[in-house]
Amino acid sequence: MTDTGESKKPYRILSLDGGGAKGFYTLGVLSEIESLINCPLHEKFDLVFGTSTGAIIASMIAIGKPVDEIHQLYEKYVPEIMRRKNAEEKSAKLAELAASIYGDAKFEDVKTGLGIVSTKWEMEKPMIFKGSIEQAHGRKARSC
Repeated sequence: MTDTGESKKPYRILSLDGGGAKGFYTLGVLSEIESLINCPLHEKFDLVFGTSTGAIIASMIAIGKPVDEIHQLYEKYVPEIMRRKNAEEKSAKLAELAASIYGDAKFEDVKTGLGIVSTKWEMEKPMIFKGSIEQAHGRKARSC
């Protein structure tokens, strides 16, 4: 309760881990959740966070794609990506896929809060991308 006696609405967070093709398991669970709540996940979660394959799924949820559509995209593209021999080829295929799915979409276009966890391997430093400046823990956006 707040100091005015009003109860606060719970803040719902969906956190998705990585694991490459293991995203199919995640999608199976999310499909069950979506069918139980009978609406797209972005309508029930205030923030969707993910890393690796979980970030890909989280970003598609945040732009409003239903889980069944995300699953179809995974069935179509994950085998193609996993067949690539090296990181450079996989990255190129992921970039091609991203262009076809997201087009000109920007972080501002998401329908719910979004967080993407990444790592800059050369520096071994985690990087967190968020869909809203309000989620930046009081920090101001920096221009590059």
